[in-house]
Amino acid sequence: MTMKRVEPGVEVGTMPVPDMTTMPNDLALAVKFNAPTDEDMASVAALRANSEPWLSRGETLEDSLKALTGLRPFVQVAKVHNQVVGYVTVERDGPVPGAAYMRNIVIKPELRRKGVGLAVLNQALQVARDMYRKTIALRVDPANAPAVSFYRNAGFTTVATVVSKKSGKLRLLMSREL
Repeated sequence: MTMKRVEPGVEVGTMPVPDMTTMPNDLALAVKFNAPTDEDMASVAALRANSEPWLSRGETLEDSLKALTGLRPFVQVAKVHNQVVGYVTVERDGPVPGAAYMRNIVIKPELRRKGVGLAVLNQALQVARDMYRKTIALRVDPANAPAVSFYRNAGFTTVATVVSKKSGKLRLLMSREL
């Protein structure tokens, strides 16, 4: 029998499921935002690693933590009762010249369609305004119908179809005025 040495790392495999009985009725109003702490980064990495498209790509928790560490200055963590419920990354520049770029928006699956996503998106829009941007852009998989619908309902329009450098798959490039 061979043994593989495993280096110590972040010990967060899956995200704990929030106790819905303790969640407020109006989740959107209860969401608070902050820059990520070290503890938050572990939770955010677990959220990312267990969400699409990273889950189906086989991204490990370590991979997620590494990617998010590089994005840390742009991460806004969403919490309800001090529990991480989602996050968004907003960069000053992206694929559309002069527009802020929303790279990731991730919400805990059990809290989707409860107003949390819209609260997180509104935070992203405010961050972009604080960067003195007039437009925000994002890329989304056209096969992800719930996400495409969410963005369209929030005022985003498709400005181009692009090929992802990482996956080689088509992505919609969407934007909206702030």
